Amino acid sequence: MRVPDRYLWAERAAALLFPRRCPFCGDLLGDTARQGCFCPACAAEEARLAHEPPRLPNTEHAFYAINTALAAYYYDGAVRRAILLCKRGGNPWYARELADRMAVRIWGAEPAVKPGQRPGYRLLPGLPLYHCIVPVPPHQPLPGVPGLPLLLARRLGKILDIPVETPLTARRTVQAQKALTRTERMQNARNAYHCRKETDLSGKRVLLVDDIITTGATVSACALALLEAGAIEVSAAALAAAEELPKEKQIPMEKHR
Repeated sequence: MRVPDRYLWAERAAALLFPRRCPFCGDLLGDTARQGCFCPACAAEEARLAHEPPRLPNTEHAFYAINTALAAYYYDGAVRRAILLCKRGGNPWYARELADRMAVRIWGAEPAVKPGQRPGYRLLPGLPLYHCIVPVPPHQPLPGVPGLPLLLARRLGKILDIPVETPLTARRTVQAQKALTRTERMQNARNAYHCRKETDLSGKRVLLVDDIITTGATVSACALALLEAGAIEVSAAALAAAEELPKEKQIPMEKHR
């Protein structure tokens, strides 16, 4: 279902009242903004951290129950700082520009012309058709505070014209993954998620959205729960992947001094 034009006009009006900022450095986005999402000063860093191609290699992660896994960026530098700002609740509005970059980098959406506008997207032959978008639930949810995956999913749903559903929930409190080893992450996430009883995903291809993919343990556990609820295929997409940067993308040590 197409998003009504009134929502597009509402977004543009909001952009006039609340000017958009570059998610990588926080500067106001003006007429010189690149692709309507980031400032010229951050263009080189944005390109450096782009995950090209977006498909994640199995050699870097331990996926199961996932059809394909994709990421727009490497989890480093300005991208890492932007994600941490969103996750800590200080700058949740950056999720809009970050989701726009996912749409452009992963699915080839046409970038917005100006800040506050939405990237254009048309499903091309050969690309997968998703029936719904499902965000990964936060491992420690805060009442009334949407997690970054949900914010990304909502924006992507508008761009890709796909409904967003939230059937996933944690069976128990999941320990934060960042402090765990690779093996501990897999054990911590396995069987930690399930879909609500009324969930019926029969025959659906699901796009599972997360902010960061590290080992693949969380998205794999969530994908298994979605398959058990009837989904026929689950693909995962993240804003960033925690992988070692290719040599050509690494900053020489003398530049850090």
